[in-house]
Amino acid sequence: MKFSTNTQKLSLVLFAATLALSACSPATEESAPADSAETTVPGKASLSVELAVIEERTIPLKMSVNGSLAAWQEAVIGSQLNGVRIDSLRAEVGDTVKKGQTLAVFDQQTVRADLEQARAGVAEAQALFDQARLNADMIRNITDQGAVSAQERNQVIAAEKSAQARLLSAKALQTQQEIRLRNTTVTALDDGVISSRTATLGAVPNPGQELFRLVRQKRLEWQAEVTDAELMRIKEGMAVTVFNDAQPLRGTVRTISPVINAQSRNGMVYVDVPGAYAKGLKPGMYLRGEFDLGEQTATVIPQTAVIERDGFTYAFTLDEKTSQVQRIKLEVNKAQGEFIEVLNGLKPGDKVVRSGVAFLAHGDFVKVVQ
Repeated sequence: MKFSTNTQKLSLVLFAATLALSACSPATEESAPADSAETTVPGKASLSVELAVIEERTIPLKMSVNGSLAAWQEAVIGSQLNGVRIDSLRAEVGDTVKKGQTLAVFDQQTVRADLEQARAGVAEAQALFDQARLNADMIRNITDQGAVSAQERNQVIAAEKSAQARLLSAKALQTQQEIRLRNTTVTALDDGVISSRTATLGAVPNPGQELFRLVRQKRLEWQAEVTDAELMRIKEGMAVTVFNDAQPLRGTVRTISPVINAQSRNGMVYVDVPGAYAKGLKPGMYLRGEFDLGEQTATVIPQTAVIERDGFTYAFTLDEKTSQVQRIKLEVNKAQGEFIEVLNGLKPGDKVVRSGVAFLAHGDFVKVVQ
């Protein structure tokens, strides 16, 4: 019995100790947050970044606008005959032709017959004139005033003049028929490329009707439409770069429109683009171009350090003490090559995150790498 009593006392002591420990446990858990609040734990870097220094640079001034390619000049080749059908066609759209090259031929049989008739008329008129001139010479050589009356003398001289006039008329008709024969062959007015063909085999076109259209000398120009304010910055002879899918082409401002459109307030600038046809460009293409306006000194930032969000432009600077980035709102100008001109928000010497800005948010911790 005595052993049993001691065992019960030991059990009671262990039970009391267990209750005491369980009562102390909640107090220990509640004190843990208080201790952690007093201790500052550094944030974990979410991204490794490189820094770039804002600097002043001499940058080229470019003005980017859009425009269309067009033929420098187009020659319209038309029909000069009436009532004659087209007998053959010797050029198609896209053909490169030389000045004087035959493009089409009209039926020449009727025209040649008319020419032969005109030549016969000239021969007849020439014979009549020769006879009238002999008669007139005989009258002029008669010295006896009483042998021929004045009336007869005047009639013979008038007949000579009339025969001479008929001869001149016959020769003019012959020249006209010779011109018609030459016009049966339609030739290129200049070197170039055929851009349009409306001539049809067997058709009888009217005089003046268009048969072919020719881009003279395969020469194209870029026609840029710019605002009146931008037009003041452009000068004749200024260098221009026209961009296409293949490679940019260098051009030169040939002339500037002397008037401004009253509705759009825009003016036209005409830019020669040598070698455009050789590069595969065609009239009617809509291309972007840049006018070279010179150089200027400006505060610039790498394009990779800039991000567009919600219609605004931002960059990220670094707080070196906390290793946190701060988002800065910028006012910028147009991009110039690899850089963008900064008008407001940063100054030379400031450091910004060079790349990866699309993955950053204000207050993110970063690690700077060289």
